[in-house]
Amino acid sequence: MTSSNEKAPAAELSGRLKWRMAAGIFFTVLAIYVLTSPGRIDIIDGQARYDVAYHWLLEGRPLLSDPLIKDSMSVKGRSGLNYSYYGPAGSVFAMPLLWLGFLHDDPPGETSRFFFSLTSAVFGALIAVVVFLFYLELRVPLRKALAWTMLGAFATYIWPISNSSFDNAQHAFFVIAAFYLGFMSAERKSRLLAMTGGLTAGVLILYQEYFLLIIPALAISTLNWRDAKEPASGREQAGGAEHRGNPQGRQLIHAARTVLAWIRSAYQRPGVARESFLRFALFLVSTSAGGILSLAYNHLRFGSFLQNGKVVFAAQRGYPLLGNPVTGFLTLLVSPGKSIFLYSLPVILGLWGFRALWRLQPEIGAVLVGVTAILVLFISCISFAGGDWCWGPRYLAPLIPCWALPFPFVSVKGRLQRKLMLAILAAGMLTQGLALSVENQRFFFERGLNDFFWAEDPWYYFRHSALYARVGEAVSLKDGLPPSARWFNSIPDAGWLTYTVLGPPKHIPRRQAPQWLTERKVFYLPKPWPLWMWRIKPDLRPINLEAWLGALLGMALLGLALILRSFPIITTAPSPDEGVLAQRLGID
Repeated sequence: MTSSNEKAPAAELSGRLKWRMAAGIFFTVLAIYVLTSPGRIDIIDGQARYDVAYHWLLEGRPLLSDPLIKDSMSVKGRSGLNYSYYGPAGSVFAMPLLWLGFLHDDPPGETSRFFFSLTSAVFGALIAVVVFLFYLELRVPLRKALAWTMLGAFATYIWPISNSSFDNAQHAFFVIAAFYLGFMSAERKSRLLAMTGGLTAGVLILYQEYFLLIIPALAISTLNWRDAKEPASGREQAGGAEHRGNPQGRQLIHAARTVLAWIRSAYQRPGVARESFLRFALFLVSTSAGGILSLAYNHLRFGSFLQNGKVVFAAQRGYPLLGNPVTGFLTLLVSPGKSIFLYSLPVILGLWGFRALWRLQPEIGAVLVGVTAILVLFISCISFAGGDWCWGPRYLAPLIPCWALPFPFVSVKGRLQRKLMLAILAAGMLTQGLALSVENQRFFFERGLNDFFWAEDPWYYFRHSALYARVGEAVSLKDGLPPSARWFNSIPDAGWLTYTVLGPPKHIPRRQAPQWLTERKVFYLPKPWPLWMWRIKPDLRPINLEAWLGALLGMALLGLALILRSFPIITTAPSPDEGVLAQRLGID
């Protein structure tokens, strides 16, 4: 027996039920993401964004004046002051968390840095909410939508990138949110939603200007060309007969004809096609708000609307911005060290279910193809395609929630395919567990790599893999700290716990980094903050450990209670034919 809630599409669900489920997902995912986060700024990029947010809040100016990183992470701007070359969004969206940290920043700076490190966890939980709502709009049954939402949150690359001080999870949220709002504008025939989607996409420009490239592809979500029909001519029918043996070619020809019919209809008369065009245009125009703010921020820092500091910084540090596109493309897709399919194996399921989703919603399929092709090709052309120093291909994180949309449409026939799908999901969860276990920078320091090793050796990740090395790193945690480990972090004099890890001082050659590494506890302790923080004296901790664990447990229980209350079927014993995970995912 099934619940009436299970098969109810989004249009038939009460708003109260849908949003209660969404709130339950948010609280549950957020509690787990926060519990498994490092609890400290885990990369120097995050430390720079923190310092900008800190000065912006306290002084009203987005300066970067941290003496430990300003020489390596800033560019001289107006009045000879130091400014970050990053966009403002990564600092602005962290400000509420910093403000909370300021309420009890004891020891000084520790609590506010701890709060800052949770910024992407909030956005990661919001990604799960948007994906869930998207599933419902695609008429995915409630039980199936919940199951795939949770698997997308914990079996893909979104989990570890949401636990990082990198801001790529924030990029992913605004991509999927703009995609969802554009799709909803088409479903609801709403110009206001199209404009809201454009404003959301415009925020991406406030992170990185290259997101301008994918915004036209995201705007395709506002279109509705399914109603644009045109009778086929005799020649077209004959052409269709020629392609009967090639289903993919037939689909492409049909899609091209549909788009042409839609354009012709929009030009000739008012109707569905013209309204779609207006939503598309409104989406694109609305993104200009983000572009204007980005130009104004450039002028505020450097006195020029077009100067953002990135080119100047690259010239100062002596590395090329552009690289070999073939190397970059192969690195992102097939290399042992950075392949998106290794770090987020369930993406394969997205490819598996894509054809079924394309038949149902061709506009969504067009967005997926367009955004993926543009982003992958662009990232392949830059010299630091891997995004180092980091875990996995972080620049492709915005694609993960997009390719989670086809998950519920995977068609599995037979026991072998079912086992294959479950094996992919299990491997995905195992990979994410490994990602959360050990400090990511241990891999790079153990090998004595230079800061810009990726420019010196573009093929490095075809011989080395942080993912494969992580197995040994995780196993080594059982050995405890090495005898030489004296300090927690890389800055022994300060004794900071939440400050980012910096490399060896300049007088120590990088080839001696492995020895330097063994003197720092942070590389040999489990990464999640509840585990390493137990070893710290209570008066030195950035937070009250017991209170936080209790609050997060309460948050998780609240989230589960909201889900259970909205979803009564999972509170009852399953029938014999519903007791298998594959069946709970909606697989026949």
